[in-house]
Amino acid sequence: MKKGLLMALVMVCLPLTSQAQQGENKLFGAGSMVAGANIDLSALQLGYGASFEYGITNSIGIKPAIVIHNYDLGTTQWSFTVIDAWATYHFSGGGFLSFMDPKKLDNYAMLGASFVSFGVESSTGGSEETSSSFGFGGGAGSRYYFNDKLSFSAEGKYRLASFSTDSYTLAIGWYTLSVGVSYAIN
Repeated sequence: MKKGLLMALVMVCLPLTSQAQQGENKLFGAGSMVAGANIDLSALQLGYGASFEYGITNSIGIKPAIVIHNYDLGTTQWSFTVIDAWATYHFSGGGFLSFMDPKKLDNYAMLGASFVSFGVESSTGGSEETSSSFGFGGGAGSRYYFNDKLSFSAEGKYRLASFSTDSYTLAIGWYTLSVGVSYAIN
């Protein structure tokens, strides 16, 4: 299952990276600032988050982000808070989105580190256990600009982390599909 998810991520990223040499991306550059809000669907169920990206060069940016997942399984309540520090590489071209206007697409690949806080609370015994860990991940995304400021964004990410509490030892890898809106501040 994990190999299948990783292979799917590679298949999504490969067409994007093959378009990297088609020219300079006019939607992202040095000094660009883009704020975003998103909804995440993952193995950790539904989450919500925010991000901010800053352009270091015309192709490279940094993107801190936070995502919060909470869900109830009846006898236990789980929570995951993920704080990411992504490095992004932007490129032009349609890739697998070639049916869209490439002048309105801002495609990017991501690699980074994550700080993940995990918590579980039992509703039967009232006990709560927490753990935090560092992990890493990668992914790809695209923004489709409606005008020079507002865009729709979609990302696919895969992260790895491990946790240990008194009752649980978890080593997890999970995928995330994010959709949201972004706003170019400058």
